[in-house]
Amino acid sequence: MASAERDPVRRSGRWVSVRLQHRDVRIQGDTEDECVSYAGIVITSFENGAKVGERWIPLGVDPSEADDEQLIQQLRDALIWQARQPPKAAGE
Repeated sequence: MASAERDPVRRSGRWVSVRLQHRDVRIQGDTEDECVSYAGIVITSFENGAKVGERWIPLGVDPSEADDEQLIQQLRDALIWQARQPPKAAGE
């Protein structure tokens, strides 16, 4: 198996990683602490092998249209950053 197949992570240039991640939050109560786990999508930006940014977008059980639009915008921004240029309008 080629190295690129085992390790799909590109080490040079700009690229983004998108993955699902759970984050645990400890809530202090009057009698005991409670731990709550939240699912979210992590968008991590890399440039020449170094992490330069990370965004975590929470995923609700029943996402609203606004939640979906926020996620789409974050993904769009990450891909534009990776490409280093905004997309062109149709016919350009």
